Amino acid sequence: MKKFTLAVFLDHELNIGGNFQQSLNNIFLAKKLETLDYKVITITTKKNNIKILKGLNIDCILFNQNIISRILIDLRESLPNYIYKILCIFSKKNILERFLDKLQVDLLYFVSQSPYASYVHSINYIYTLFDLCHRDNPEFPEVRHNRIFEFRETVFQKNLPRATAVLVDSELGKKNVINRYRLDDNRVHIFPFRNSIFLDNNDKLKILDNNDEYIDIKKKYNLKSDYIFYPAQFWAHKNHFYILEALNILQKEKDLSIAVIFSGSDQGNLSYIKNMTKKFKLENKVRFAGFVSSNEIKYLYLQSIALVMPTYFGPTNIPPLEAFKLGVPVFYPDLPGLREQVGDAGLLLNLKDPRSLVNNLKKIFNSEQLKNSLIENGKARYNSLTLDDTNFKILKNIIDNFKFKRKTWK
Repeated sequence: MKKFTLAVFLDHELNIGGNFQQSLNNIFLAKKLETLDYKVITITTKKNNIKILKGLNIDCILFNQNIISRILIDLRESLPNYIYKILCIFSKKNILERFLDKLQVDLLYFVSQSPYASYVHSINYIYTLFDLCHRDNPEFPEVRHNRIFEFRETVFQKNLPRATAVLVDSELGKKNVINRYRLDDNRVHIFPFRNSIFLDNNDKLKILDNNDEYIDIKKKYNLKSDYIFYPAQFWAHKNHFYILEALNILQKEKDLSIAVIFSGSDQGNLSYIKNMTKKFKLENKVRFAGFVSSNEIKYLYLQSIALVMPTYFGPTNIPPLEAFKLGVPVFYPDLPGLREQVGDAGLLLNLKDPRSLVNNLKKIFNSEQLKNSLIENGKARYNSLTLDDTNFKILKNIIDNFKFKRKTWK
């Protein structure tokens, strides 16, 4: 008898940062099902991912579309229903569905919020929803320009109600997706984020970076003072500007010398942040590391005085988990959902007032007890939030329940 086949679908590349890391966590979780007599195959749309996954002992199949086939599949989806039904007389399935049929896929697991779900009609799927930030904060250019808001709404409105299950990051995420897209409560499952697998396993780190050598961060970036760390791509919503404002206040007051290292690739806002760095005359206090290796990320955390993440988007993010695990104090926004992620393990920031960051920095410099308390609370918080077994049970339960229904058709 044929094994039940779960296909894990990955369509993000490494340089998108957190989404890729979370997708990797979900792939490893799904692969555990192989011990329970499920067949799990991994599919990606990006050639670069194949080498990485192979190094992590995960075989991967490439779904490769050329421009013409992508145009054709989009045209097919845009047809009115009556024309679509006529087309199905001659060609029942599109190129993606035919590809999945050849692999005898029973259930598809999108490990990120993939637009490819729009092309799947004959095969059921689990959908991962990282956030609804385009609805939470529609003001930002990255979710407003180039019809990004409309695109995300089209994808979510079409695909979320059709999903066998929707996986979200938090209680607030579940409440929002149910209210905004009228989903059934029992089909939405809380599936908390986890830190990067490379912080847990040095062998995996060597595979990705080809080294695990010690890095003296201050020496590398020519810094004389202690630094705070912010790993985030340069989107407007990441709010790097807030940190510059706080450093400008400290520079004027001259009673505390602190630098910052920003790591992450440019998504359109880097030139603005660099210009504001010059305007505030902070060139000697600000370093732009770009997109760095997982090995360097580890040392950037470990040698920093704090993770400072004044983002507007959430409700949950991966860097606080990584900082908790590595014993680094966390400064995080005092916003709904975000404040709940850190609880008493972080110092909260008023994003309307950069002086709240200034005051929090002074607090940990003046109190070793507070710093140690944050570190200990962070480790406890990390242990309470990284629920590998819980997530696995949720995924297994979804698939087990679907498996009974799947028996009823060919």
